[in-house]
Amino acid sequence: MEIFGTQQLQLEILKPFIKSKTETSAGLLLELEWNRSFEKLILSSRRMSLSFDSTRKFVASHTMVKQDEMDETWRSTFARLLGTGVALEPRGILFRKYAFEVSPTVKKIRDIIPEVVEDDSLARSLNEDPVLMKLVSETKPTEFTADLSVSLESLSPGVGLRSLFTQPRGMTWAAEIEIYVTRGRGIDKVITTIMDMMDITIRRAVENSKRLRGTAA
Repeated sequence: MEIFGTQQLQLEILKPFIKSKTETSAGLLLELEWNRSFEKLILSSRRMSLSFDSTRKFVASHTMVKQDEMDETWRSTFARLLGTGVALEPRGILFRKYAFEVSPTVKKIRDIIPEVVEDDSLARSLNEDPVLMKLVSETKPTEFTADLSVSLESLSPGVGLRSLFTQPRGMTWAAEIEIYVTRGRGIDKVITTIMDMMDITIRRAVENSKRLRGTAA
């Protein structure tokens, strides 16, 4: 359930770029036409217990390599890219700072596919981006991740992911942000900032992927 029509406000802000809207089990899926690094966005929210406040979730995705574009070099790079997923982690107590680290999703994948190796190249790239880290410091998201889009829940343990590991069906990067929003907060500024954060993140993920592909060629 949306609180105080916030989703409608989000749609008004994004309206000039919306190509289509589809209700899904994960939230409202938007296909977008604009000059950002992603073309799909899912909007959803979660009501905080005993409160009028809520957290809002945004999942942006970009298909970097389509199935018919997969070649041997991309296939050989896929395992390494699976290891580059990131998650934002808080550091410090009194003066909290944030830094990207290798995603917990990578560790889950490694439990099934030991060949996947943790790679912090994307985490370092994001941590070194002053614009992104300034926006992170300003918004303080409760969750911020970026991974190759692999649904562990939809795969049989070992078998499904092993098949995907050896014969990947394209590559899609997904960035997810969940943020605590109070009623008095300017939603238009929040939306714009979140779009900027995901834009930078997916763009750097693609750049890092192409760089790793180059080392595998």
